[in-house]
Amino acid sequence: MQPSESTSHKRLAMGIVEYLDKAVADGLVAGDGAESLEIAKQCIADAFGLDVEDAAQVKELSLKPLSLDKVFDVYTATQAKLGGAKEAPEPAGPSDEDRRRADAFKAEGNNLVIEKEYAGAIDAYTRAIALVGDNAVFYGNRAAAYSQTGEHQKAVDDAKKALEIDPAYSKGYSRLGLAYFGLGSYKEAADAYEKGLELDPANPSMLKSLEHARAKIAESPEGAAAARDVPSAGSSGGAGGLGGGLGGLDLGSLMNNPALMGMAQNMMANGGLERLMSNPAVSQMMNNFRSTGQMPNMSDMLSNPDLMNMAKQFMGGSGGPPPPPSSSSS
Repeated sequence: MQPSESTSHKRLAMGIVEYLDKAVADGLVAGDGAESLEIAKQCIADAFGLDVEDAAQVKELSLKPLSLDKVFDVYTATQAKLGGAKEAPEPAGPSDEDRRRADAFKAEGNNLVIEKEYAGAIDAYTRAIALVGDNAVFYGNRAAAYSQTGEHQKAVDDAKKALEIDPAYSKGYSRLGLAYFGLGSYKEAADAYEKGLELDPANPSMLKSLEHARAKIAESPEGAAAARDVPSAGSSGGAGGLGGGLGGLDLGSLMNNPALMGMAQNMMANGGLERLMSNPAVSQMMNNFRSTGQMPNMSDMLSNPDLMNMAKQFMGGSGGPPPPPSSSSS
């Protein structure tokens, strides 16, 4: 027969009283401490209706031959044998309710963006992120809103966080490109758009944005310098290692040379340019340039007798137009 709840409580209280007697008897507590335990025993007995002078009651409720400390030792040994108390499992992430509320905040933010209420949209997306911090779209949307308010560095940080969560999130690269563009970091913007287009090659918005970023790069001093660059001396490029894009010739100086400009005008006026382009050697060089992008090799040009003969005729003292091309011309 199971003891009643009241009896179980009394047995536990009696076990505590007996343990306090044992603690004093074993010398665990002495002096003022022992006196305090005597008072504690009386208080416990009164609270649970115990009469420690009643032998029949004591016999009925006593834990002897066990004692409360021995019971506790058995309990701890059992727990150790079983591997200890089971720790509470870590939360598995946001609850379904958290995700539902976060989606509602995202929808609110989207509507505010449509109304151009960007500050309110940022607040709504921030609330969504507070509930669910593993959603790339929330960070991507907030990045776009930050760009609209001119807070481009915050937009960069959010876009990077979105891509950290989901590297396949193509819009994250679009947001990152827009943020870098706002900061004037056009090279980084172009890199971001290019990576986004690897995931979404036909995205018209990113294609257009990449064009704008590249145009800005070209307009920059560094871009303009790069556009003017030609292969350096000793390179294996089309200049044949003579230095510069055309064998070390200074194109700027050539264009400012009155004699050469006059010769060019004379060629165009007398049909010389057409005859020059019909020469097989020139035609071959132009085909090579179109297919490889490499400039003609000046060494080859200077060693070609046909070209040298044509050059002498164009620059001859008579100033007249050169003779028609030889029969070998096509």
